[in-house]
Amino acid sequence: MNARQLEIFHAVMRSGTVTGAAAFLGISQPAVSKAIHLAERRLGFRLLRPIKGRLYPTPEAERLLPDADRIIRDIAAFQRLTGEVKAGGAGLVRVAASSTSATALMPMAAARFRRTHPSVRISSHLLPARNVAEAVIAGEVDFGLALSPVQLPGLAVRSLGAPRMICIAPEGHALLDRAAVTPADLAHHPLISFGAETYFGQMLDQAFEAAGLKREIELQVTMSVVAASHVLQSGGVAVVDSFIRHLGLAGLGWRPFRPVLRLPVTLMTQAHHPLSRLSAALVETVEQVLEDDARALAEQGDA
Repeated sequence: MNARQLEIFHAVMRSGTVTGAAAFLGISQPAVSKAIHLAERRLGFRLLRPIKGRLYPTPEAERLLPDADRIIRDIAAFQRLTGEVKAGGAGLVRVAASSTSATALMPMAAARFRRTHPSVRISSHLLPARNVAEAVIAGEVDFGLALSPVQLPGLAVRSLGAPRMICIAPEGHALLDRAAVTPADLAHHPLISFGAETYFGQMLDQAFEAAGLKREIELQVTMSVVAASHVLQSGGVAVVDSFIRHLGLAGLGWRPFRPVLRLPVTLMTQAHHPLSRLSAALVETVEQVLEDDARALAEQGDA
């Protein structure tokens, strides 16, 4: 099966019909049918079978689809890359990040970076940490950021910094009168928190257990920004990463959490491909933002 036949096969499988594939690709239905027949002849087995006047994928075609998906994504990524290179693609940095590293840290770093690199474009994507790692490995982005460590073959990781976790509550909440909030302080308040299977949740479980307590979750979430939204609506409390402070959520207050729990901001890159000059410069800017934010957090927490 050549590249064009693969593209047509993929379109047929994803659209569900020859007609849909033809419309998507902008070619005629006979051209789609001919390409499928040629691919079947080359492969030596059927891809589509007629049932009551309609064509349905064979089991063999279903087995090929996951790899076809991957190859089509790789081709699309390669085409984007060649277009960027032709257009002076060194002026583009592609980033994927998870949770508040995407919604708070990257916006702060990008704003600072563009003051010294105004002509550089930044493409930023919000993804779960595992998907960030996969995008880096696939070459779909130049680097990734996450607040949960991820280890996969082909991935190089290092910590850029380790901001601390904070307790958030609606303004006027009794916990905000304290200099710092402990697990014992949280025991009598509805807790919006992360599951025990998550990195955040495991850190919190250890802190509660060290205090002789069990963490009781009123409402389980997977992202700090979601936790903050529920805190504002329900009047509950949460322990989240300190980047929440930068989202401008009116009505939300915070205090330091003790014991001090630190979340590593993990940089992910391809193991055997060095960063471009501009990507490295953006990473350096992220580190500067982290350093400045850590100082600001310490000052605000002592105020």
